[in-house]
Amino acid sequence: MEARNGLITFGIFIVLFAFTFVFCLDALAVPNPTYGILAVIGYVVCVVAALFNSFTSRKNGEALAVWFSTYAVIVGIVFVWYLTRCGTAFKWW
Repeated sequence: MEARNGLITFGIFIVLFAFTFVFCLDALAVPNPTYGILAVIGYVVCVVAALFNSFTSRKNGEALAVWFSTYAVIVGIVFVWYLTRCGTAFKWW
């Protein structure tokens, strides 16, 4: 992956995370299961795609591997926060 393509991909991931975060906040504020499902799908796609791009970039020796790994960790932390909020809303714990 060239540097320009990697930066465009990273920008798309940032936009995807922004939409996913808005969907998760709306799903928590208003009991709308459609937004909740979209948020879970968005978080999973963000983490999996970022890890895939991180491993691919690392294999090619590119510097963007660190950025994709950091992105995956941050999205993973927010995803766990969202899942705990959903568990609290459903009174699972």
